[in-house]
Amino acid sequence: MKHQLLLTLTLASIGCESLIAQQVFEANPSNLTTVLKQVQKQLRKPQKEDIVIQLAGGTYQFTEPLNIDQSFSGRDGHTVTLRAAEGQTPVFSGGRTVTGWQRVNGNLWKAHLDCPVKLRSLLVNGRRAVMAAAHKRSQGAGVLDYFEITGDEPWAFGAGQGVDGIKLVADPELHLFRNPEDVEIVQEKTWTEKILCPREFDKWGDTIIVRFQQPLGAILNSMAWAGKIDYNKLFYVRNAYELLDEPGEFYFDRSAQTLYYYSRGEDMTTAEVIAPSSEGLLRLHGQSNARQLENFRIEGVTFAYDTWNLMSLEGSRGFGGIQSLGLAFKYIPDGNWHPTKYNSCDTPEGCVDVKNARGIQITGCRFEHLGCASAITLMNDVSESCVTGCFFNDIFGNAITIGHPQHYEIGDGEGRFAPGVEGLCHDINITNNYIRNVSIDFRQIEAIMGFFCNTVHIDHNDILGCPYGAIALGWWWANAKIPEPKLSGNNTISFNRVGQSHQLLSDGGIVYMLGPQPGSVVEGNYLFKGPRCIYPDDGSSGWKIHDNVINSVGQLWFHIDSDRDYDIETYHNFVKANNTANSGRGTTITDTQVFRNVDFNDEAKAIMDASGIEDTWKHIIPAEEPALVRIYPDFDIKRW
Repeated sequence: MKHQLLLTLTLASIGCESLIAQQVFEANPSNLTTVLKQVQKQLRKPQKEDIVIQLAGGTYQFTEPLNIDQSFSGRDGHTVTLRAAEGQTPVFSGGRTVTGWQRVNGNLWKAHLDCPVKLRSLLVNGRRAVMAAAHKRSQGAGVLDYFEITGDEPWAFGAGQGVDGIKLVADPELHLFRNPEDVEIVQEKTWTEKILCPREFDKWGDTIIVRFQQPLGAILNSMAWAGKIDYNKLFYVRNAYELLDEPGEFYFDRSAQTLYYYSRGEDMTTAEVIAPSSEGLLRLHGQSNARQLENFRIEGVTFAYDTWNLMSLEGSRGFGGIQSLGLAFKYIPDGNWHPTKYNSCDTPEGCVDVKNARGIQITGCRFEHLGCASAITLMNDVSESCVTGCFFNDIFGNAITIGHPQHYEIGDGEGRFAPGVEGLCHDINITNNYIRNVSIDFRQIEAIMGFFCNTVHIDHNDILGCPYGAIALGWWWANAKIPEPKLSGNNTISFNRVGQSHQLLSDGGIVYMLGPQPGSVVEGNYLFKGPRCIYPDDGSSGWKIHDNVINSVGQLWFHIDSDRDYDIETYHNFVKANNTANSGRGTTITDTQVFRNVDFNDEAKAIMDASGIEDTWKHIIPAEEPALVRIYPDFDIKRW
């Protein structure tokens, strides 16, 4: 380990030359832990210069996330930076390399893997394999039975009956699977998706019986609205050895510690096979509102090969929520989450997870081949921070999440965060990010989404091809029958280039807003090939929407479906087809420029040209579009 003092010559804002001192600690994959301890020791002294932890290229292997707490804060006007050395590519990896492959027969191979949990993703020569799965979906045949919930359980908001099992019509692909607890049963509906985890299978004549892991099975079967499961419709079954019959499929037999892979033609004796194992890679966590992690930066680091083994509650697993990343962690007898003030739902930690922090900068980083629910989560009490110039591709969940659904009330002592720890996320810039192939497994999550937040700027991002919406900001619905929240506002969704959304799910919009957000703006975006392109949903207010270009023929470019929306001004937008719905109060639409059968004019073209990533960061845009990544079959779907 080496560290040195550098003097960097810069120009101050007034034009004078000044010297900025930097103390540089050089790290590599073998000594990072030692270097971080040395930095902690140095930070116990008064800080007289910026500190840089300079990362050499190579793979930094993690079996659990690296924890950076408030003791790493930059102080006295200085910063601490975790930075790639010039010309180097440090990769923070949560994956392990699998070797020792043996042929079973034909293109089916196996290898030993020492892993205590279910394996949900696998990369072979940099390409995703998929969980062994059925060729077609199985027909549901109704609820099997229920069990009693007293309401005294820590995971229940009242007494009722929980669904314990369902019935499926027997078909050639349904078996009494050898490891039922690792099987996943998936159903999508409108704007939601559920991943249900069984505990056992049985067969009664021509019916397959599925009993769920509890209590998450009951919780995920108790949601209202589009969260309701359609028990007589189709389910997709995956992750069973008995379904392993297609090139590119894998299955990990936990009981035998054996990984199987059906080769696409790769030579498995030389192939690079990576099994993600670390749930997340980096935790930037202060302790409380008073003891935050401050002035910490990350520059030029690649984050790859993490995993997330779904929601976990008392030994049960699953995935689901009524909307977006507000996931259901508590049983509600009638499924209505509004009276709980959203304390019934929670949000998982991201690959890079930030809490109780100020002055966090994540710039020029890459996020790829991830199994997390969100690549970056700025979850609680994060301020004066940014995510800028980052590349996101091939991610099970979304790119960036801001805030938490329980922030309806701050400091109430209910839910996940204690008083003195809970805090609104505010003054955050999400800018100049390139986003492709996100939410490929957790498909109900928008590429960038925020809950309750203030002075958040989602600007100059380039997003393409989402299974659901692209950008969502805000929380709370006016039909909730709980008071209107007062925390959000002064947000912007501006100068983004976004298109080809809603590849699977429906409802929502390319840009979607919720709740009161006074002083907020949607401006200068270029939106194309998506439904209800700008959608202020129930209870939205306080927006000015202007100078956007929308190229989406046959769809509503603007949609207000509720008379509970109010105080929204929409003006001087450029569209191909002037299809709108406006049921709001004081929600005006004026000066719309329509170009149905002609090219957009120069003013509109200038907006299109200025949208997306700015010149400073255009080097992150690849020469060719990344290859499409899909882990589900192309079932026939109802196009929105």
